[in-house]
Amino acid sequence: MDRIVYSTNGKEADALISGCTALWKEAPIPVVLVSGGDQLVRYVNPAFCALLGKPKEAIDGQSIHELLPGKGKGLKLLEDVFLTGNATQYREAQDSDTSLLSWAYLMWPVDVGEGRFGVILQLQVSETGHIQENTLAMNEALILGSVRQHKLAEASDRSNTELQAEVTERKRVEVELQGAKKQLEDRAGQLESLVLQRTAELRATNSQLEAFVYTIAHDLRAPLRAMQGFSSMLLEECTALSEGASDFAKRISKAAEFMDAMLGDLLDFSRVSQLRVKLTPVSLEPLVESVLVRLQKEIQDKKAQVENIGPWPAVLAHEMTLRQVLFNLVSNALKFTDPDKEAPSLRLWTETRGPTVRVWVEDNGIGIDAAHRDQIFRPFTRLHGERYGGTGIGLAIVKKGVERMGGLVGVESVVGGGCRFWLDLGGSK
Repeated sequence: MDRIVYSTNGKEADALISGCTALWKEAPIPVVLVSGGDQLVRYVNPAFCALLGKPKEAIDGQSIHELLPGKGKGLKLLEDVFLTGNATQYREAQDSDTSLLSWAYLMWPVDVGEGRFGVILQLQVSETGHIQENTLAMNEALILGSVRQHKLAEASDRSNTELQAEVTERKRVEVELQGAKKQLEDRAGQLESLVLQRTAELRATNSQLEAFVYTIAHDLRAPLRAMQGFSSMLLEECTALSEGASDFAKRISKAAEFMDAMLGDLLDFSRVSQLRVKLTPVSLEPLVESVLVRLQKEIQDKKAQVENIGPWPAVLAHEMTLRQVLFNLVSNALKFTDPDKEAPSLRLWTETRGPTVRVWVEDNGIGIDAAHRDQIFRPFTRLHGERYGGTGIGLAIVKKGVERMGGLVGVESVVGGGCRFWLDLGGSK
């Protein structure tokens, strides 16, 4: 026979009594639960009360030996079952004046948690003169089945309780997550609005600055040209000027000329920045040819060799802006050459890189130190101003123009090894 292990939560003894009540209250078989070594009654079902002819109140808490006097052999087994933890069964016959009564005992130890609680005793009293083996087995199966059914119900209740707690916790977490998500969405919306506002303010400020630069540059050119004109007239008409005065006049004219060139480049930079750019398919071949024709005099004066390598695909660009960008790159390549070395050599070609077209402008000039590669694209940067002319705005125009067309620009170079400028633009099928 199996041992009954009763698993409970909280107040174990009370839970065990409650479980017995639920299991055997309506059972026709007398059942009693005794606890401890003193074997005091902790629970009896109505069938046991009927067997003794006593109410439940008169039985609870009594010693099982006092309730069943003369059953020493059978009751002695209760102590053995409690001590050893081994279930057992026993049968005995008792003579009476009217009939032969047969008593059958089924006993199971009851463990609660890690300790022994007591013993369950099932009695069967028969007047048939003998007890069938299969009847005992059926009774044992009935009581064990009842216990196991109750244990399954108890486990099911625990599982349901745990599941309900888990569902409640999950719902709470979901509510908190939804609240956090709503807060994040609200915060994201606020940040997006703030970014749009700041971007609009920055664009407005940039537009105002660019308009201001354009106005100043345009308005300053008139007095500068006047300075150039008057200094030239002074040199031509005043033949009696001393050598020092003549040198001063030449310096005035040269400074005015440089300032005029700088203002002109500022106007170009402002124009590229403010120009409304609409991208359309632009064929590179005629555009490159027009730039080389425009720079033909410089090419001839420097005896430069120019390789115009095809084919030239079409790109998505703004034609006027792209022409200015290529003009500045080629003119820079012709300018920054070493007169003590071989004649300038330029190569222009393209390569397709997925959806983009990369345009290369390569020269064999003086090159650029790696530390200055980003610096050269800033306005008014003149790394070799004392040796080469220019206002330092040409490459700034290149960068601004390429960015306005949604492209990228960069350079590969080493000092003394020439430069390879590149710009990436979207291809046009």
